[in-house]
Amino acid sequence: MDRSRADRPRATLAPALAAIGLLLAALAPTGTAAASPARDPFLAALAGQWLFTGTVHGKHVDYVGHGRWVLGGGWLRLNLVDAGKPPAYEADIYLGYDPAAGDYVAHWLDRFGAAGARVVAAGHREGRRLTLDFPYESSAFRDTLTLAADGTSGTLLIQSRGADGNWSTFASYEFKRQP
Repeated sequence: MDRSRADRPRATLAPALAAIGLLLAALAPTGTAAASPARDPFLAALAGQWLFTGTVHGKHVDYVGHGRWVLGGGWLRLNLVDAGKPPAYEADIYLGYDPAAGDYVAHWLDRFGAAGARVVAAGHREGRRLTLDFPYESSAFRDTLTLAADGTSGTLLIQSRGADGNWSTFASYEFKRQP
C-alpha cells in the first residue's frame, strides 16, 4: 500500500534538511566581511542636486546633475542630463577614492557608448580641487573639479591636449547646489 507524503516517517526528511543546512551555512557570512569603502569627504560634498551652466566647444549648455552614493558606497555617481527637451547629452561619472593608493579613480560613461569609455582616469586632490587625467589614445583629457569652501557651488574645467602638447578648453561649467 502506498503511503501519502503526510504519512511518511519524518526520518526520511533528515538527509534533505541536513543538505539544506550545509548549503545555508556555506552561504552565510563568516564574520570577516569586507570593510565598507571609506566615503571621501570631498566626494561626499558632491552628493545632492546640482545645476551646471557653461559651454562645450563654446556653445552654451545647461545640465541638471544628481550625485549619490552607489554600489555599497564605493562610488559617487554624478548623473548629468542636458536640460533641453529632449536631452542632447547624458553622462554618468563614477568617482571613487582609493585610500591605499591615496588617489582618485573616475569612469566617464555617456551616450556616445563604449568607445569613449575605454579609459579610466586617475586623479589627485589638492585642497578643494580634484584633477583627473583621462589618457585617451587620440587625445588626453584633464578634468579639474573645484568646490567652494561652503560646498554650495563649484567649477568643472575640461581640457583636451592637442597634437602640439598644449591644453585647450573643451568645456567649462559653473555649478550650484539646488534645494
